[in-house]
Amino acid sequence: MNSLPIFAGVDATGAIRFVGDVPRGAECGCRCVACGSALVAKRGDVRTWHFAHEANQERPDCFAGAVNLLRRIAIERLQQHEFPALPIYRSTVTTPAPLPQLQETVTWAVGEGKVEMWEPRLPQHAPVGILRLSSGTAVRLYVEVDTASTASLRPSPPDEGILLVNVPLPPDGEALKDLSSAVQHIDTAATLQWIRLPDANAKIAEVTEQVKERAKRLQYEREQTARPLQSAAMQPFSPGTLPASAEEVDQSPWAAWRKPRSAFVYYGLQDGSAWVMFTHGDGRHVMAPWPNPEDGWDEALPARLGEPDLQLGVYVLKDQTQAMLYLGRMRPKVRTASNWAELVAIRSSA
Repeated sequence: MNSLPIFAGVDATGAIRFVGDVPRGAECGCRCVACGSALVAKRGDVRTWHFAHEANQERPDCFAGAVNLLRRIAIERLQQHEFPALPIYRSTVTTPAPLPQLQETVTWAVGEGKVEMWEPRLPQHAPVGILRLSSGTAVRLYVEVDTASTASLRPSPPDEGILLVNVPLPPDGEALKDLSSAVQHIDTAATLQWIRLPDANAKIAEVTEQVKERAKRLQYEREQTARPLQSAAMQPFSPGTLPASAEEVDQSPWAAWRKPRSAFVYYGLQDGSAWVMFTHGDGRHVMAPWPNPEDGWDEALPARLGEPDLQLGVYVLKDQTQAMLYLGRMRPKVRTASNWAELVAIRSSA
């Protein structure tokens, strides 16, 4: 904010004076609105026109004082002219965790508003007037310069709206060298922003519930899609359904550490590659490229699904369900096998 020079002060009558509207030097009799010191108008051909303190005692709040004068000009513009058309109110509704994240923008046509009163005093971060909407709702009007956050605005009753007129500072002092330039900057650069509008609360609540219901349905559909695959991978086989004893011998590359009698879930992809999901002896769910790991297999899955264990040659899954959903989007051939012989047979028929 202090990259700009001091562009305005007040004269002996208290009127706001910009550096381009007064004689060069100290003849204007202008003073700093913050500290009261005499100002000197610098109007050269090389440097940007600006006010300098006569005794070089400028402080950071001196520039803030000039900014507040610009705010006063903006308020006067609103008071002296017909209030601009009110913008459409917009609010984004987002589903809360742990539901799937969905968003929808709620819009509300505000209608007309009329200034009911102007505040005689204009303290910073306080309302400068009250608008009355055609709905009857009162709206507190704020005017701020270069507002990056609305946290500093004074609190107000929840049944009242809040409308902010924000005047950005220009990138250089040329737009503020005189009153006409400053007025043009205000008229072209100022924006109106809704901070709160109680009239839209009912619609926001309605849309919020609709978005929640959609998220719940989406979550249910995902769970239903993943449940058969998850059950096949996690449910142990009972002894009554075990294959013949000759087939019980685990000849897989993972026999030394695979959980005995745990199921294999085979994902045959359309490019000819395949992944096999099964359970480690310590209970972790893993997924291995099979039969021949290709270069870069350890970078094939997003980090959110798991981490590669190069020693074992598998991915250790963080979330088995999400891994199933991820592979499911590739339209794989999915088969389950209770032993190594069945898995080999599935691969042979692929």
